[in-house]
Amino acid sequence: MAQGVHSGQRGFLDFSPTRRDYKDKENDVPVLSLIQFSKAPFVTFGSVKLGTSKSAVLRIENPTEYAAAEVSVDKIPSSKGFSVDFGPCFQPGGSFTLVVTWTPTEEGGIRELIVLNASGVLKHQAVLLGRAEAPKRKKKTLWDTIKSKREGEKMTTLRRKVEAYLAGRQMRRGYLEKKAASITLQAAFRGMRVRAELKKKHQAATVIQALARMFLCRKRYLLLHSAAIVIQSRYRALLLCRVQLNEFRKLKQATVKIQAVFRGFRERRDLKRQHKASRAIQAHFRMHRMRVAYLALKCASIIIQERYRAKRLMVQQMQSYRTMKHAVIVIQAAYRGHKARRKIANMHQAASVIQRKFLAIRDRKNFLAVRVAVLACQQRYRAVTLARKARLDYLSKRRAVVCLQAAYRGYVVRKRLCIEHMAAVTIQSQYRMYQQKNNYKRLCWAATVLQTRYRANKKMRAEVHALSVKKNAAVVLQAAFRGMKLRQMIKQKHQAASVIQRAYRAHCEHREYLTLKSSVLTLQRRYRASVAAKKQLQTYQKLHRAAVVLQAAYRGQQVRQEVAHWHQAATVIQSAFRKHREVVKFQAMRLSAIIIQRRYQAHVLQRHSMHRAATVIQANFRRYKLQSEFRRQRWATCVLQQRFRAQRTRNLVVKHYQEVRKAAIILQAAYRGMKSRQMIKQKHQAASVIQRTYRAHCEHREYLTLKSSVLTVQRRYRASVAAKKQLQTYQKLLRHWLARRHKAATVIQQAVWKFLLLRRQKRVQQGILKAQALWRGHCSRRLNDNPKIVKLRHRLRVVTASVREEDKLCNKTSSALDYLLRYKHFSYILEALKNLETATRLSPECCERLVESGATNVIFTLIRCCNRSVPCMDVITFSIQILLNLSKYHKTIEAVYSVENSVETLLDLLQRYREKAGDKVAEKGGSIFTKACFLLALLLQDKQRTEEVKKLPKVLDRIHSIYRLTARKHKMDTERTIIKQKMSASINGSFFVPVTFLFSFRFAPDWVLRRDKLKDIVDPLRAIQMVANTLSIVL
Repeated sequence: MAQGVHSGQRGFLDFSPTRRDYKDKENDVPVLSLIQFSKAPFVTFGSVKLGTSKSAVLRIENPTEYAAAEVSVDKIPSSKGFSVDFGPCFQPGGSFTLVVTWTPTEEGGIRELIVLNASGVLKHQAVLLGRAEAPKRKKKTLWDTIKSKREGEKMTTLRRKVEAYLAGRQMRRGYLEKKAASITLQAAFRGMRVRAELKKKHQAATVIQALARMFLCRKRYLLLHSAAIVIQSRYRALLLCRVQLNEFRKLKQATVKIQAVFRGFRERRDLKRQHKASRAIQAHFRMHRMRVAYLALKCASIIIQERYRAKRLMVQQMQSYRTMKHAVIVIQAAYRGHKARRKIANMHQAASVIQRKFLAIRDRKNFLAVRVAVLACQQRYRAVTLARKARLDYLSKRRAVVCLQAAYRGYVVRKRLCIEHMAAVTIQSQYRMYQQKNNYKRLCWAATVLQTRYRANKKMRAEVHALSVKKNAAVVLQAAFRGMKLRQMIKQKHQAASVIQRAYRAHCEHREYLTLKSSVLTLQRRYRASVAAKKQLQTYQKLHRAAVVLQAAYRGQQVRQEVAHWHQAATVIQSAFRKHREVVKFQAMRLSAIIIQRRYQAHVLQRHSMHRAATVIQANFRRYKLQSEFRRQRWATCVLQQRFRAQRTRNLVVKHYQEVRKAAIILQAAYRGMKSRQMIKQKHQAASVIQRTYRAHCEHREYLTLKSSVLTVQRRYRASVAAKKQLQTYQKLLRHWLARRHKAATVIQQAVWKFLLLRRQKRVQQGILKAQALWRGHCSRRLNDNPKIVKLRHRLRVVTASVREEDKLCNKTSSALDYLLRYKHFSYILEALKNLETATRLSPECCERLVESGATNVIFTLIRCCNRSVPCMDVITFSIQILLNLSKYHKTIEAVYSVENSVETLLDLLQRYREKAGDKVAEKGGSIFTKACFLLALLLQDKQRTEEVKKLPKVLDRIHSIYRLTARKHKMDTERTIIKQKMSASINGSFFVPVTFLFSFRFAPDWVLRRDKLKDIVDPLRAIQMVANTLSIVL
């Protein structure tokens, strides 16, 4: 089964052994198979003369059936003279011939590797063997004669060896054919056995599926049948309920109509009394208000006269102050110019003296030079002493002048404040006069309204008298109607009792339905458990198939290793055979040398020098043969050691695999047994539950029949007893309810009258304010209009008329939110933040919309992802400004605080940009540090939030460290500012005193136009102090 599964999935990376075709062995061409763990072929060139080329053929096969192979040369010893000619790609099952050409560059034997890459996955090697010989010119010698005589013997020996080799190859071919046939028969038999087992399993699965489907269909039919019965009973009960409900609604409508007529009559009577009392109260109140208004108007006219006289006196004093100030400035300018000119003259004089002394020193000798230098130092010291005295004199005079200026300026400022206060009092009196005048007009209008109401009331009294006559007749009719209503009510209660009985029966049926439902749910759970068991079985089968595939791969790997061992053994046999052949050649050469020595010894006396040469040749040849034999023996020893170690490793791996396989088989058997026992147990439990449910259903149905009969008797008796009690209780409740309703109607009418009066007063006040604003605007335009303002107003009208739909604030907000939530490009995000900053600054609806879209989380994420670059600082600035606008609005501040890690993010911003906290004013209200402090202070106005932030780790320490750095930078800036102001005060005579800040949290959104609204904080020290005060930190 494993071989069948694996043979269908075999691709290029195949781990199973493949069949090799040995028919190319006849041509003795080396073959390279593109599978893993294939043996490296030997490409032999033999002996090649220097200066000539020789080509050898390497056949490359692709034994796979599905994957095409693309072969490339990864490494070739081109420095040794090798080159290739090949085709890059061939189809599955194909082959091609690689031609390797060798042009030797130096003499001697060579053994190199050529590396081929198959489809970028596998690398294969081929061994290149050859020997380069230098061409020699030989003369006819005794050695040639002996060699020609022995040539026949060598050819005979070689022929015998070739025949023996051909016979061995024929036997090898027969053995391989028999092996391939046996493998085919084994694969066919295993496939037949696996197919038979699969067929049996399919038949068993078909029987199980048929039984399961039959059970499911029957269960579904029973459920549908019971559901249809329940639906029919519910539908019949619904029809009967609708008929009775319609009758009850008709009776209720008639009752409500009669009650409404009676309540309307009673409310109109009470309203008449209240109107009469309110008229008397209004008359006395208006008289009192008119007298108070007259007295206030008289007092205001007196104050206006006093303020006007003070204004004229202020103008005269301001003119005299301006002339005096101009004179003082001229005197100061002249004095400072005189001091500067005198100082420049002294410096010119000193420079002339230094120049003269320097020229004299250059022309005199060393002694005179030292003497002149001492004199120059003395003169310089005296000049410095004089300059210091003059500086002290100037500073004392300057202090006196500054004190005089400060005293005079204080006097002028206090006087100006007094005049402005008088002017404000005058304006207030004029406004109060105007307000009292409007109140008087309003009172005249109210008197007119009261007169019309009185006349209408007088007419209404006559109509009420006529109505009282009709009322007596209505009382008689109501008494008759109430009797009828009482009888109807008794009938209605009887019907209500019937409704209650039906409801109780429905409740019993519903409880029965719930029991059936629970049994159905139990069956569904059992069925779902069986489905889950099937899924687990399928999962186990998949795991089993995967294990089989892994086992097949491992066995294929083992077989390939065994084949590789065979190849290596064949290589050893070939090397031994070659060694034997070389030994035979050596013995033949040795015999030839002995013959040569014998022939040569006859001429030893004549040619002593030739004897020495032959001895040297023999010695070198023997050395070469011994070295070659030693190298071969060493190589064979290394190969045997590698094979022994590989065999030992293989034995260990096979033993471990067998142990793992036994353990896996034991686990599989235990798991299957457990699952089968669980399935049988579940089936037994399901059958027991079904039986118990059916028995309980039968007993419950009998119990319900008995119970319904007993309850019917009890209900009839209890209904007759309770009807009498309910009638008495209902009469008491009806009286109490009518009294409470009358009282509630009185309270509602009073509230409505008060509301209408306040709304009318508010409308009148708004109209007055609007008229005042229009009149002030008209007066301001008439006094201050010029061509530029008129042109600007015209341009504003044109721009307003040409506004497009997408320029509206709501549409800009929608597009900005879309860009912010969808796009990731930096320019889109920056443009979206600019639009959102404008929208949240001008509209509360845009703030609420931004919070609902969830953009606050995105804004905090943007702040965390930004660095200290200029574009990122722009993004942070706009983001903080948006959060500030949201925090100023009481409906959206909670959304800003509730973002995860919002306080930690703001503290990180303070820590990151604390070096730039000295920027007093930046674009749109301050630096990032200042805005982050202001935002943190706004978020922590709530005491509960403040306590939560205090519990965070290291928050107070971080704010302490930030405050220390900011205070130090602010102190340095203040000192520099004071020095600059002192320097400027010495020039223009003015000095600025720093302001002490008082903290207050009367901040409001920018769309709120109110005088007491504070502006945003732009000073870093004030901002961090506000945060510290909010957290109650002692700095």
